[in-house]
Amino acid sequence: MTLILDADDLVGVLDYPTAIDAVEGAFRDLGSGKVVMPVRLTIRVEAHEGVSAFMPAYLPGKDQLGIKVVSAFGRNREKFGLPTVIGSILLLDAKSGMPMAIVDGTYVTAVRTAAASAVATKYMAREDASTLGIFGSGVQGETHLLAISEVRRLDGVVVNSRDPKRCEDFCERMSKKTGIKVRSGRPQEVAESDIGVTATTSKTPVFDGSWVKRGTHINGIGSHSPQARELDERVVSSARIIVDSLEANLKEAGDFLIPMAEGRFSKEMIYGELGEVVLGGKRGREKPDEITLFKSVGLAIEDVSTAAAVYAKAKSLGVGREITL
Repeated sequence: MTLILDADDLVGVLDYPTAIDAVEGAFRDLGSGKVVMPVRLTIRVEAHEGVSAFMPAYLPGKDQLGIKVVSAFGRNREKFGLPTVIGSILLLDAKSGMPMAIVDGTYVTAVRTAAASAVATKYMAREDASTLGIFGSGVQGETHLLAISEVRRLDGVVVNSRDPKRCEDFCERMSKKTGIKVRSGRPQEVAESDIGVTATTSKTPVFDGSWVKRGTHINGIGSHSPQARELDERVVSSARIIVDSLEANLKEAGDFLIPMAEGRFSKEMIYGELGEVVLGGKRGREKPDEITLFKSVGLAIEDVSTAAAVYAKAKSLGVGREITL
């Protein structure tokens, strides 16, 4: 039997502590060299301003095997009223290859991306970091606020978005949901926070790197193509950089590839991978006054590990619908 878990099912079983724990464990396995994860296969749908990616992974230590198919179409909301990111995850029995579950990947992607940033924030942000600045008022802005509040005690959140009305609605909703004061602010105010998140679809830098204070930690998650970047060269050249995957970032992260092409950045300036930090082989932060940056393009191990955790929890609670394929 194959378990079907839609978005409504996931709301009841996928909480942030579960996702953060699953993703941290996946990065620990990655750092130990205990995963099989080909670089994603990407197909660009130029006619409709979209991209579809196919992301398989196998975590032998946990017997977790699966693939996510995810699409990002930047105009979905305005054209169809759909999320920008849509996906599904097929979870397989690693012993037989039989399909165990088909899981809504849109919700998992939103939560696991934020969970990865929360893991990075746990290891890289100052212990006393208490203000969060978010560029972007979409789904990722919301999930990042919720996930990061699990690893740092937040006193205030400042948000900047290209749509002022949507930004104000976001701030009001999230203030009520979290009990934290969430307000809109100018780009410089956002950039001056203790912890920063860039969660936009912008193809050009969303703030001036000179605004970033010493001691700030930044999670850059919005750009995932060689032609787009949210961070300028001032940020990437001054920060202690940790990435989710060096191989994937050097193929997909315009935040690095654009300044590399201009001769203003080199791959040697990337200090290490998050898996190495989780294992303790490298430190996410050495000094209170250094700027740290976690740049992620998203990895299949995050999806498969999160989907596996959700599957186990859903089975124990009797959530979802079983079908025979």
